[in-house]
Amino acid sequence: MAEWVQMAGSLVSVLMLCGIIFNFSVIKPLNQSVRSLQECIDHLRRQLSETEAKRQEMAERLSRVEEATDHVQHRLDVIEQRQNE
Repeated sequence: MAEWVQMAGSLVSVLMLCGIIFNFSVIKPLNQSVRSLQECIDHLRRQLSETEAKRQEMAERLSRVEEATDHVQHRLDVIEQRQNE
């Protein structure tokens, strides 16, 4: 029985060592990669939000320009009618 306990203790020690090696060689680099990817995703989300805000601003400006163009076109039509009279 003592031999089994001693063998189990040795096995546990070896498995623990394998676990530590696995943690440092696989788990930590994977965690760093996941963190790096998360930072990239966050950066892309910020850029997307900024781009959407700029697009919205440009759409509003374009709308104002279109309105101004309509008013100018109307004034030109009125002037043209007066000249033809």
